[in-house]
Amino acid sequence: MDKLDLARTGGFSAQLSVIGSMLIDDRCIPLVLSKLAPDDFVDGTCRATFSAIRKLVQEGRPVDPVTVVDAMKGGDKYTGWVRDAMEITPTAANVESYIPMVRNSATLYRIREMADKILECVDLEDAEPLVRKMSSALSATDRMPRMTGPELAANFLERMSSEDKPKYLPWGIPTADRATYAELGDMILLGGYASSGKTLLSILMAMAQARAGYKVGYYSLETKPEKMADRMFSSLARVPMGQIKSRTFSTYEWEKFADAANRVATVCPFDIIRASGSTVDDVTADAIGHGYQIVYVDYVQQLTVAGMRTDNPRIVVTEVSQRLKRFAQSTGTAVVALAQLSRPPKEEKSGDYIAPTLHSFKESGQLEQDADVAFLVWATDPNNNRSNRMFKIGKNKEGSRESVELAFYGDTQTMVELAPEPDYSVAAELAAKGRAVQQANRAKAYQEVKVKDKDIPFTD
Repeated sequence: MDKLDLARTGGFSAQLSVIGSMLIDDRCIPLVLSKLAPDDFVDGTCRATFSAIRKLVQEGRPVDPVTVVDAMKGGDKYTGWVRDAMEITPTAANVESYIPMVRNSATLYRIREMADKILECVDLEDAEPLVRKMSSALSATDRMPRMTGPELAANFLERMSSEDKPKYLPWGIPTADRATYAELGDMILLGGYASSGKTLLSILMAMAQARAGYKVGYYSLETKPEKMADRMFSSLARVPMGQIKSRTFSTYEWEKFADAANRVATVCPFDIIRASGSTVDDVTADAIGHGYQIVYVDYVQQLTVAGMRTDNPRIVVTEVSQRLKRFAQSTGTAVVALAQLSRPPKEEKSGDYIAPTLHSFKESGQLEQDADVAFLVWATDPNNNRSNRMFKIGKNKEGSRESVELAFYGDTQTMVELAPEPDYSVAAELAAKGRAVQQANRAKAYQEVKVKDKDIPFTD
């Protein structure tokens, strides 16, 4: 079967039509180059022709059959091929319709190729990387989607006039709910010192989001699901952790457990996945396969990168952060990455601990750069693990950065935002100014008036 016969079959037909369109009408070349890459052309000759055209454009040279054949460096070998591609394409008017066909056929080809390799695998360990690649291929989207000025204007006006209000991620903390506008597809950081309560806080956040109807997957690389369940039930049932660990309950507490179990199963359910030893690709592939809308990773410095030949924590965390960010953007999944903070520094003079900032994230500044929102949590008294916690919105691309104190009840695994104390500073300042004015007026009223005798009336 020659090329022209193959052109009548699905994917190759679309590839050939795109190449032919670029050759007969160079006005469509910019559109094709913005949507396709060489890897999208499964056929080797189509791929070589596309690469030659792209190279000519990048070098500012004209694109025509002669220059394309020359750029392919095959002599007369490709002359007939280029001529056939032009003859089989009657018009370039439909090239935009061919582009998604080319990409879809390339994706299908890769999936079939990986499926054949999976059939040859002798164990699960060999099959897992292929399954991850297959999931990534299925989730691939347009490389660089764009909107023109008129499209941006029309889209903005349409969104503003819509009766459907935007839906932002809830956190179960009033200040965070009010001040942040995180959405699906964003990357959120939750940083804390060791034993600061970041895992507990993330569990409470995940429950709030599951309660709001989101499908949440919590990947725990450090804590067993059973231990996390203990914290959840302690918080929901308000039963101290000591009793849960010792299994000493009253009938009343069993009733509270039953109510909490119903809430965990139906009202605020989310999956907890034991992911110790997993790579970042393991997590993202599993999340795609289960259709999670929000993914928690506890914690990000524990993730590894398959095939990476370095143990340098900074390089590994940088790569992990970038992959999580790409995963969030390409799939529309919100990623909440828990991260350890570096040890808290102290003031030289006072010896007091300095509150953490975005620069406190351990190992990599890439985490700070990739995050759309970053939360920080730490104990108000670093020397007292029972002290309340400070919660800070350290990065907020579309809102204000605020701090609030959380009441921490370790026995029942609960954190509750405290209402801020009233700020009387302005009133006190105004009152002080008022008193100063009153004193000045009194002094002026009793001030002795000195005048000359001639200015006093009725005197001799």
